[in-house]
Amino acid sequence: MYFSIVLSQDFSRIDNQINNKNFRDAQLILLELNEESPKNIDILTRLSIVHHFISESSKNKSLKRENSNKAFEYIKDAYNIAPENPKVLKWYVISLGKTVENKSIRKQIEESKNIEKISLAVIKELPDDEYCYNILGQWHYRLADLNGPSRRIASLLFTNPPEGSFEKAKFFLEQSIKINPEYIGTYYWLGKTYIKLGDTKKANELFRQGVVLERPFKREEDIFIKMNKFLKNN
Repeated sequence: MYFSIVLSQDFSRIDNQINNKNFRDAQLILLELNEESPKNIDILTRLSIVHHFISESSKNKSLKRENSNKAFEYIKDAYNIAPENPKVLKWYVISLGKTVENKSIRKQIEESKNIEKISLAVIKELPDDEYCYNILGQWHYRLADLNGPSRRIASLLFTNPPEGSFEKAKFFLEQSIKINPEYIGTYYWLGKTYIKLGDTKKANELFRQGVVLERPFKREEDIFIKMNKFLKNN
């Protein structure tokens, strides 16, 4: 009982640290807790979260990759303990997507059905959480945008290859914006989707809304630059 009270207090402190972007401080507390309780899914999930954000904060590619891999290892441990826990599944699919995004197109396609399946399961359990709507929006966009050689790889890997749709990408990304209208990345992907659907006017509108939003990490800074470039040329 004493331990559970202490743990609850620590989680409150850790969550405050994460919300305030003090990821290294949160990491140190979590590592101590993990020594005491190495199979606690709340600790493992938070360790994955802080390594995810440390990766997002890093400008060094090696450190970025190292922390991304650590994030996946911690959430994989949590997943092995609680494979149906929606919060674990949410961060599992976020981390999985990030670890494969810079790998070969073959590896990305191999994981694509798993990413779709888990994201849909999370949405069912956490319908008011924007993350997996965003992930599925990007999933549909990327698959719909595959070139000929990549489509042939997909047909070799699967009897029924995963298929993306720009219309479905639009649906999921719009759902994500309804839940959280303050994230620049969703405007970027939704704008790109509208470009593919032939509506550059709507893309312009979305990019203009997006460029005024907060850019917490390098990923968002890169998105900001791309949206501004599009706006200047259109």
